[in-house]
Amino acid sequence: MAHRKEATLYYLARFEETAISILFRESGVAFFSSLSLHALAMALVVGTNVAVCLHVLITNQNTYSPTIARFYPLHWWGVAAIFISGVALLIAYPAKALTNPVFYIKLVALISALIIARVFQLKFEASQGHSLNSGNKKKLAALALSLWVITIFAGRFLAYTHSVLLASRYY
Repeated sequence: MAHRKEATLYYLARFEETAISILFRESGVAFFSSLSLHALAMALVVGTNVAVCLHVLITNQNTYSPTIARFYPLHWWGVAAIFISGVALLIAYPAKALTNPVFYIKLVALISALIIARVFQLKFEASQGHSLNSGNKKKLAALALSLWVITIFAGRFLAYTHSVLLASRYY
């Protein structure tokens, strides 16, 4: 097991020495614009999903909402921005994220919440003008809200829970 960890750190250290990793880590413009884009895109995506979940949980309307449906294209553009900026942040500090279990908690919660978002989108699109007949939709909305909270908290804790910032410091 120790050999596997040492090999992982070795490869992460080699990756950290690449020009792109150094650029994203040491260029203030590259790093902070990636970080800012990630935060703004998360706000857009989480905000849209919170609105959908609250609509499902609070209102007794079981019908298609054209107002909510208009946000989905913008929502998926936000997801693309999260992915691009997240990869840029990962390139900057790969060992910080990939050696931290909190990163994997965030990733699982994010992917699960996005799957639920897609389910709600498909339900809204399929029920245009009809009722949304789903006995579990309120449970699914509550689960989605919980997953978004986990995603946000795990993302914030990533800055404080890492045990390895740069693997190249070990080599």
